[in-house]
Amino acid sequence: MSYRIALILPILLMLAGCQADNRGQQVSAQDDGTTAAFRLLTKSSHWQLTAAIEMDFPTFHTQGLVKIGDIFYVSAVEIIEKTETYARTDNLWDFSLTRTAGKGRGWLFKFDGEGRMLGKVELTRGDAFHPGGMDFDGRYIWVPVAEYRPNSASNIYRVDPVTMEAELSFRVKDHIGNILHNTARDTFHGSSWGARRMYEWHVRFDHSGQGVITREKWSPNPVHYIDYQDCQYSGVNYMFCGGLQKYDTPLGKVALGGIDLIDISGDQPVPVHMLPIAQYWDGGDDAKVASSHPADAELVVSNNPFWVEEIADRPVTEAGTKIMRIYFMPDKDNRSRLLIYDVAVPFLPDSG
Repeated sequence: MSYRIALILPILLMLAGCQADNRGQQVSAQDDGTTAAFRLLTKSSHWQLTAAIEMDFPTFHTQGLVKIGDIFYVSAVEIIEKTETYARTDNLWDFSLTRTAGKGRGWLFKFDGEGRMLGKVELTRGDAFHPGGMDFDGRYIWVPVAEYRPNSASNIYRVDPVTMEAELSFRVKDHIGNILHNTARDTFHGSSWGARRMYEWHVRFDHSGQGVITREKWSPNPVHYIDYQDCQYSGVNYMFCGGLQKYDTPLGKVALGGIDLIDISGDQPVPVHMLPIAQYWDGGDDAKVASSHPADAELVVSNNPFWVEEIADRPVTEAGTKIMRIYFMPDKDNRSRLLIYDVAVPFLPDSG
């Protein structure tokens, strides 16, 4: 297949209602066990906190979470000088700056299931010190590090999870709060501050891993009940995105969390299953549900990092035969615990 045909074919397939991977094969969104199980969860699903693991190091303000085998990675921002807001805008097409740069340091920490730090790497470069949500593509962890203000700029790093060696791969002219590599289409996906702009990038890499964006597009996020903070690729052409939004109520400010399953096979991202989260952390060993008057109604567990996986079958129960294991790592006073929840997956309906 010639180079020109390889460039044109994905566009033709997209117009036909499908997508192509880098080998020219048609690739639509396809479930794996994790995405299929997640589709069965509802607002009434039972959440059971199974562990709240304390870290043996300051985690600062946590952002993104990755799990590879039994090892975890979390990105975090250490705030030294807070930003100051001097203007506001709700116009998605207005890319003007609205805050001072502030000062801080960006980190990626590696730790085990007991909360022991195994390694770290600093990802600070000038005013860019705010790491975001991240993901692992089977070879590298991709981490965005942005200026701590909307409409700014971001450095995209690829990190070797074994050596923790970080390389600045490419740059984006916006604050990118999360990023992942769609290996089916060989595209990168992410979102802006507050996840109001949903981005897709085509990136050309040289032999050393240095990348140049060859095509960039964004579309307004159709989801408004939460702002995405962290995203995770799953199945084929799907991503999980989680986060929160804080609401003013007559009883005070309350945070609502959520995790959404999003189809990224087409021209625009399409949410296909949205799961609200009302589990709250009190900063200690326990987590509480909203109905039990949590100690901090603004600290929903999906603030900010999360990771989703389906675990092996278990004996049949009334709730179901499988469970989703969902990891969260909210922070309070520069400290965090890894909160591990098991969520029962209902029985699949009998197709016979």
